[in-house]
Amino acid sequence: MHDDRVLQAAATEAARGAAAWRSAAGDPELDALVRVAAAVTGSSSASVNLLDGSEQCELAAHDVVIGTTPAAESLCAVRLAEGRTVHVPDAAEEPAYARTPWVDGRRARVRLYASVPLVPPGAPAPLGTLCVFDDEPRHLTARQLARLEDLALAVTALLERRREAQVSARLAQEADEQRDLAELVIGELAARSEDIEERSELIEAVLATVDVAVVACGPDGRLTLFNRTARQWHGMDVDTAVAPEHLAGRYALFEADGTTPLAAERIPLVRALREDVEVAGAEIVIAPAGQPARTVSVSGRAMHRADGTALGAVVVMADVTADRAQRRLVEEAHRQVRERGVLLEREVASRRAAQDQLASANTELQRLLLVDGLTRLANRPCLDDHLARQSSAHARRGAPLSVLMVDVDHFKAYNDTHGHLAGDACLRRVADVLADAAERGGDLVARYGGEEFAVVLGDTDAAGAAVVARRLVEAVRAAQLPHGGPGAGGRVTISVGAATWHPGAGLHGAGHPGGARTLGRGGSGLGADLSATALLAAADAALYTAKAAGRDTARHADDLVPPPVPSTSLSAAAPATAGPAARPVAGAAHHAVVLPAPEEPPAPGGRPTGGRPSVPGPRRR
Repeated sequence: MHDDRVLQAAATEAARGAAAWRSAAGDPELDALVRVAAAVTGSSSASVNLLDGSEQCELAAHDVVIGTTPAAESLCAVRLAEGRTVHVPDAAEEPAYARTPWVDGRRARVRLYASVPLVPPGAPAPLGTLCVFDDEPRHLTARQLARLEDLALAVTALLERRREAQVSARLAQEADEQRDLAELVIGELAARSEDIEERSELIEAVLATVDVAVVACGPDGRLTLFNRTARQWHGMDVDTAVAPEHLAGRYALFEADGTTPLAAERIPLVRALREDVEVAGAEIVIAPAGQPARTVSVSGRAMHRADGTALGAVVVMADVTADRAQRRLVEEAHRQVRERGVLLEREVASRRAAQDQLASANTELQRLLLVDGLTRLANRPCLDDHLARQSSAHARRGAPLSVLMVDVDHFKAYNDTHGHLAGDACLRRVADVLADAAERGGDLVARYGGEEFAVVLGDTDAAGAAVVARRLVEAVRAAQLPHGGPGAGGRVTISVGAATWHPGAGLHGAGHPGGARTLGRGGSGLGADLSATALLAAADAALYTAKAAGRDTARHADDLVPPPVPSTSLSAAAPATAGPAARPVAGAAHHAVVLPAPEEPPAPGGRPTGGRPSVPGPRRR
């Protein structure tokens, strides 16, 4: 029978604890701890769950809604009985978890899962878990798991504080009920004070049954009554000879701090008598020698005869020692939670700062990898990537895309005359002029290689490309950059070739000297990559024509007409073709792009392509 009562009491206490934990749902401090758990583990979601019999109840969650679900579906319930931290890097690979609704897709597709059991002090088993999870598999570090365990302790302390507060409230309610009973007795005694002697045996019997201390004094302030509980707490019986001024010393009365002796005017019984006031909830400490100190809450009032003369005073004292001790423990736990929270927030802030610095460094590194070191324009890899993406985008939208190829005229002569350092400075100045003249923010100006540049013009047709090409030529001419080399006319100039691609209509352009084949509408399929290559080749062909026309000018591939094939090669100043004539693909449209024939070698003195889309011909300088 005794064992049954113990088990029943334990079950009742466990049920009360679970109920108290349930009441913590929505607590902002609990919500904050869950957010910190997600942050320190880098997880997308976190929650605190209560396992109560056959169901799981969500108390707090971050970025997930679980609610109340059957315990049989719970991830937390799978290994809760082990009472230790669980770390599952990939739940889909663990048979015990893979078939649960939170993993197999019926509710979610959790991959990473980790949980720490929440075990109240003295409890035989966990009441719930603090868990984190993500939809990507990965391993948590030992440091992250340790931080998660620290947070679980903080969560348990927070929930226990809620439970202890309810226990304290229940104890206080019971004490109030006892005090109310005593006060009813006292009220009856006060109302019938003239019959005290006749009913003393009845009153003593009643006072002996209550668990609160009852103390009374006469009109002179000397004690007249200690009930059984008062005698136990003070360790002695009432001493009617002690004057009110010596009560604190005689009965070891102290302020609520337990160390400051209680002054006579602060003794609740004396206050009620002398001030004729009702005392309620005054706290003092009774600490007789050889006994543990006891914190009591005191209420009382003066008593009067029917004619209004004073009879004395009576007080009722309830033991709140356990409640105050629990309050101090809860306050200490709360302080520790705050300190740990501050430390965790600092750590999270430090990690975020480090991540931001790393992201900035990566961004700067990526920028440097795509920028030409001399001119600070986009470099060749950046140009290739941009042109490929623009080709795909314009193909989807059916919008025209244009490219300009720019070459600094007589640049070898510039280097030979002024030196390579001056040549570098010249290229930087030309790059600045080109970037300023391009005007539109979405256009890309890039260094193609050596003294060559390329400009990508999105949503620009052939007429627009011709306008920009002429503007670039005029801008460099207007810059009046000196050139002392032979044939340059005293200033730096550029030649520009332009080409435009119309998705669905093919690539516009014409041939130029050298063995060639045409690609156009109905050609060999201008996909995103091929259209970008062909577009550069067409612009290069137009640039060749601009050079042949005397430099310091611009040409568009739409304006080119395939020249006749002479029998001999011409000099660089008057370029001509070598090899067989261009071979148009059957069905190719007018303005087809002319590419070099793969089976024919370039003419003697032709410029190597070096892997770039180009057309054979004499070196342009």
